[in-house]
Amino acid sequence: MSGKSVDGLIEYVGLRETINHAADALLKSQNGGDIPDKTRFARTIGAVTSTSVTFGESGWFKIATVFMPQATSTAVIKLYGGSGFNVGSFEQPTISELVLRAGNGSPVGITATLWKRSPNGVLECAWINTSGDTYDIYINIVQYAYWLIAQYDYTGNANVTLYSAPEYSETKPANATNGQTYTLYNSMMKPTPEDVGALSVNGGRLNGPLGIGTDNALGGNSIVFGDNDTGLKQNG
Repeated sequence: MSGKSVDGLIEYVGLRETINHAADALLKSQNGGDIPDKTRFARTIGAVTSTSVTFGESGWFKIATVFMPQATSTAVIKLYGGSGFNVGSFEQPTISELVLRAGNGSPVGITATLWKRSPNGVLECAWINTSGDTYDIYINIVQYAYWLIAQYDYTGNANVTLYSAPEYSETKPANATNGQTYTLYNSMMKPTPEDVGALSVNGGRLNGPLGIGTDNALGGNSIVFGDNDTGLKQNG
């Protein structure tokens, strides 16, 4: 071994491949800080359950298949983005949340709710029980919903298979069960007076008695103020 260079010695004892692998090794003390592509790594090990998804047409799409045992289990699917991609159209980059919850076994089934923030997000949801505790999940969305981010999660006893190229149907499958859509009112999606039981500033109709600062004792279609029996009453 005398007279060999360092490189020659490495080759002689067969350490070249070991050294090359060591150069690509991750340091434990970095706690993942030396991982080049952290997002891809997180997806590879299942720490981030997300994917890209595209809905080209207007209609219904089978977004996922879920396994949800009774008594009970929970799954969520959240979509970032919406239909359309026009600069200045702030209703398009929206968030839609779908929450699934299994029942108590009597009756057997699941309940699905959609939490809606924008008219350009998911509009409706539905499901089909394909067998046992397995369900196909469908959503209704308007066309041009390209390259959305879909995130999902589920309890330890459940499972979600999310489709990046969902099966399309122009209409909702005939044997599907409707979910419930709830609108999260905001500065873009404001409730109408009818939605909240209010009178419009443009006028409206009040059915029944009204009291201003006091209880109404006149009944019928009346308005009272001051004393509870002082005011205006139709045919009174």
